[in-house]
Amino acid sequence: MNVECLALPLANPLAQEYQQQNASALQFFAHNPYREQSYRERVEWLQSQSYPHRNQLVEGLYRFNKEMGTHPEALKNIELLKQPDTYVVIGGQQAGVLGGPLYTVNKAVHLIQAAKRLSAELQANVIPVFWIAGEDHDIDEIDHVYWGADDGKRLHKERLPLNKKGRQSASTLPLDPELCTQFLEKFFQGQTETAETKKIRELLMQTAADSRTVAEWFARLMAKLFGKHGLVLVESSLPFVRELQQSIFSQIIENNEQLTKVMLRAADRISTAGYPLQLQVEEHQANLFVYEGNDRLLLERHGERFINRRRSYSRDELLKQVADSPERFSTNVVTRGLMQEHLFPTLAFIGGPGEIAYWAFYREVFELFGMQMPIVLPRMSITLVEGAQQRLLDSLGLSIEQVLTDFTAWKTEWSKNQVPHPLEQQFASARELIMSIYRPLVEEVVSLDGGLRGLAEKNSKLLLEQVSFLEERLIRSLQQKDDVEHVRVQRIETALLPEGALQERKHSFFPFANKYGLGLVDRLVDAPFAHDGTHQLYYL
Repeated sequence: MNVECLALPLANPLAQEYQQQNASALQFFAHNPYREQSYRERVEWLQSQSYPHRNQLVEGLYRFNKEMGTHPEALKNIELLKQPDTYVVIGGQQAGVLGGPLYTVNKAVHLIQAAKRLSAELQANVIPVFWIAGEDHDIDEIDHVYWGADDGKRLHKERLPLNKKGRQSASTLPLDPELCTQFLEKFFQGQTETAETKKIRELLMQTAADSRTVAEWFARLMAKLFGKHGLVLVESSLPFVRELQQSIFSQIIENNEQLTKVMLRAADRISTAGYPLQLQVEEHQANLFVYEGNDRLLLERHGERFINRRRSYSRDELLKQVADSPERFSTNVVTRGLMQEHLFPTLAFIGGPGEIAYWAFYREVFELFGMQMPIVLPRMSITLVEGAQQRLLDSLGLSIEQVLTDFTAWKTEWSKNQVPHPLEQQFASARELIMSIYRPLVEEVVSLDGGLRGLAEKNSKLLLEQVSFLEERLIRSLQQKDDVEHVRVQRIETALLPEGALQERKHSFFPFANKYGLGLVDRLVDAPFAHDGTHQLYYL
């Protein structure tokens, strides 16, 4: 088997204890994600709900996914959504350049595997849905890609220049064809030419040429990679999505004060339980964005007025705007889950540690709007291990577990042992000993023939130079050895723990695809990963 599991600690204590199924963390959620009965209970609740917009949802999803060039398998899954016994597992990510970090791929793989497993266990149609957070306007988080450079010794970051104006979101940010081509050329200059390079180049060039925006390029790549595995894509800014969200936007505005109170109570309970707060909750938050032109601006509530940095609205004015122009409104981290729950018959939401810590606030938020929090399933975390890295680890007597859990301590101890010149004192002693023996001999020679002083001194200098020559050769040999060792450590760190983070948080998929082909996606989808919260090692 080319998969191993490691129990890695999470930085967020609430997510850590939730993953460990501790009651102190589970209390903030509606279900235990690792109990089979949770899924049956959730299905029963979903069966009691109605989704009158199923056909409209299917039409919009079908149109969008087909436009993105997806596979018939994904379109088939979309058609299944018309049926009342079809449910979804859903997760999402920002629209990162070249797909963003590896955890985007890992999340898609988890969605596909979870949908397949739950379909079999529940004898129902469960389809995987990937929510593209195209409205995110923090462009600095999505405009770059990383890869190993200098023969794997360092991490290189390459940015795609984007003509961002104001607080523009990825779904409206245009791709400049010339800048995009230049970016891709730099990317391929940083990769080793392989038998797969031509195919990867064609895919990236063609999807970029076909895309008008950053979010669309991301969607086309995800469709090409995962469409044949049935992954359904939805992008948050699509007009049909906004139209279907209209009633929830209105409810959020009407119940804005109650929403804030629920969030403040949740923050108090989480803090009382001893967990750090992932969200800063304040009285004036309206938990919505509104578009003013192309700028996505946060709304705040002050008294009866809702304001952003440009305008002020009464509640009635906002409600009229929602009725007339729902496309002007956008959710924040708090209200996105409500929209997701409203749109889809959601069996489970798959999220990373940060998302789990956010969702701990939301149980009563769902209840306020007559909904039930879906099952929150911790996202699978994966490290790809290449054969070259395994050989480097073996040469240093280092395990992957040590790298991922205790690398700083190992590296400190390793550095102590890299003594550049362990025989320095012995060489110094040898010089003193040689001169203590040779000096009396020189003096005797000079006493017998004063004309030989110059030759005798030159001879003694030559003797010392020979000792120094041997010492220098030793130093050079040790330095070369140390350089080799140092490079090995650098390569391991760059590949497995880049900048102190897990591989999946920095590296992207396409440098791996350039080595192992696009079929790597199929291998990952078919891999026997455990969905138990452990970290997965996948040996390539």
